[in-house]
Amino acid sequence: MLEINGIKCFDCETIIFSRTRHDFHWCPCGKIAIDGGFDYLKYSYKDMPPIPIKFSLEITKKELYNDWNYNRDLFGLIKKEDQTMKIIEVSLEKQER
Repeated sequence: MLEINGIKCFDCETIIFSRTRHDFHWCPCGKIAIDGGFDYLKYSYKDMPPIPIKFSLEITKKELYNDWNYNRDLFGLIKKEDQTMKIIEVSLEKQER
């Protein structure tokens, strides 16, 4: 079980997370973005700051890296209708824009 730090968009309610360093991507509506993987957490937003989220997935860091590296894109975002796992809301110490 791998603990993941991500962010949730207020508009499209999608949770996004960065799978590896330099995995920068936007949510589907384009209001928030995330980067940094497990090395650092950096996010951007257009209107409202995103909701910081911490959750667990049954996956390894290597599987996430390969998903990003081979452009499989099976992970990195969780749409509202797929949010069946237990999610713990957390606050981040520093918000970067």
